[in-house]
Amino acid sequence: MKAVMTGYRMSLIIFASFIIIGGIVISYPPPSKEVKAQHHGAPPPAAAIGDRKLVLDMKTTPVNIKQGEDVLMTIGFLDEGKSENIQHVTIRMDISKAGKHILSDFFHDHNGEVKLMFKNKGGGSSSHAIGGNQDVLTNAWIADPGSPIMISGPVFNQSGTYNVILELSTIDNDKTDLVEPLEYPFDLDVS
Repeated sequence: MKAVMTGYRMSLIIFASFIIIGGIVISYPPPSKEVKAQHHGAPPPAAAIGDRKLVLDMKTTPVNIKQGEDVLMTIGFLDEGKSENIQHVTIRMDISKAGKHILSDFFHDHNGEVKLMFKNKGGGSSSHAIGGNQDVLTNAWIADPGSPIMISGPVFNQSGTYNVILELSTIDNDKTDLVEPLEYPFDLDVS
């Protein structure tokens, strides 16, 4: 027996398919446009992703930064509900001072703790050299095992307030890109 598809039946199948697909698409909530997450100096408020609350955990050594000093910056994100570090984080860091752009790049850590060592070299050059490896999947800098990512160049070489913006773009898995990066802006004071 041979089945014959009439024009009416084909139109009905196509129409039903559009209704089903349209219903599925409409049922997903749109991503939030407001995803600000942190203010430096006070305990950072958590950013929500689904039922999870992510908190920025950022430390500098030394705590009080002086111009021209080397600075170790450790950046992690905690899942507030589990009190655990979020794994496989990729961040974009943008540093500026008085409206002048200083550094912008992507950094990644599989264990969720990005360590950056800023080596402030003197001289008139405004360029930076980054020591680490490029992660092919995230297109971000990752540290050599047991070492921080090295950033050589004039970053914190003047006293004043530096504006830092961290954008968290991957969590949990190198392939898990957030629909909209979480933004954590804060100021760093250098004496």
